[in-house]
Amino acid sequence: MISFLILLVTALAAFTVAALWALRYLLGGRALFICRVLVGVVFAVAAASFFARRNPLAALLSDGATISLGSVFFLTLMFLFLFVSAAVALRAVYRRMLAMPEDAGRRRVLRAAGVYPAAALGTALYGNLYERNETVERRYDIPVAAPALAGYTVAQLSDVHLGMFFSLERLKSLLQRVTDASPDALLLTGDIFDHPAWTAEAVQLIDGFAAAFPDGIWYCHGNHEHIRGIALVEEALATSKIHFLKNEAQCVRQGAQPLYFAGVDYPMSEYEKRLDAEAFQREKAAYAKAALEAIPADAVTVLLAHHPEFIDDGAEYGASCSRGTRTARSSASSACRSFLCSSTRAASSRRGRRRATSIRATAAGSRTASAARRRLRTSSCALRRKQ
Repeated sequence: MISFLILLVTALAAFTVAALWALRYLLGGRALFICRVLVGVVFAVAAASFFARRNPLAALLSDGATISLGSVFFLTLMFLFLFVSAAVALRAVYRRMLAMPEDAGRRRVLRAAGVYPAAALGTALYGNLYERNETVERRYDIPVAAPALAGYTVAQLSDVHLGMFFSLERLKSLLQRVTDASPDALLLTGDIFDHPAWTAEAVQLIDGFAAAFPDGIWYCHGNHEHIRGIALVEEALATSKIHFLKNEAQCVRQGAQPLYFAGVDYPMSEYEKRLDAEAFQREKAAYAKAALEAIPADAVTVLLAHHPEFIDDGAEYGASCSRGTRTARSSASSACRSFLCSSTRAASSRRGRRRATSIRATAAGSRTASAARRRLRTSSCALRRKQ
């Protein structure tokens, strides 16, 4: 945790220094000095509050509102630096093209200086108020060599992170939207329960939608469930109709080509032994083996996993479709008669983006195993939920 805070404060320090440099092209004299002091003070207060883990505006704003305000401020600094840097570079190129002589005494403040902070603030507000809450729906058809499952649909929710930025009311609305799409099953692939005070109520809320999915609701842990209190989550799940998969598999539909859902836990050795990559790989391999090894070879398999590297383990056990790796991927091939569904944090998408996925299986012709492995790493599917 301390290392994360150091990285965070370092990034904010970089934004701050960059903005202090950019201000010299927008202001001069006393106004420049005052503005730089204010920016420096805000950075100092923010850095101290991170390490103290206290809300400096607790008397006025909630923790979530304070974090949102801080994110808008520092994003504004970042965009201010980018806009001003681009303008300064373009001005330098323009002057060089016209062979204008250098004048050390020439005023360096950019024209229309007020446009730059306004544009930076507007961009930051757009991302914080609109993009963070917008929903994008995407649907994909995935071919599998199981004609009996043609048209079978699963919906997926991941990284909701219930808490200061995502309320129970929003979760209920999201679940209703998924229910309206009439999928056969709902998959919850971790980082759902991120606020211990709401865990029991959240499980009850999700459980209330179980009857809407013919094949039920299925869940696997993410890293945040471990961090926030795994015992509380498992205790609440035990009294619900939600199917909890922890390094195991269950048959969902019988038949000539049965359908199995498998789920793996999050390998927390990634946190506990950061310098021991082999320990992480051993733990991950053990989880995948426990979940997948006993599944019949002719079964269609859906693997729920939060960590992206389970894609490779799924492929080793014959998974022909993959969904996940922090950016939400999906692919399919009938070289093997299974498909893998997994999901993790959206690191390469906008920060904190929530997402849901709708995947529909279709009958397929044959493809080579090598093609399946290539596609495991390339295609994507998501009904994404942005914060």
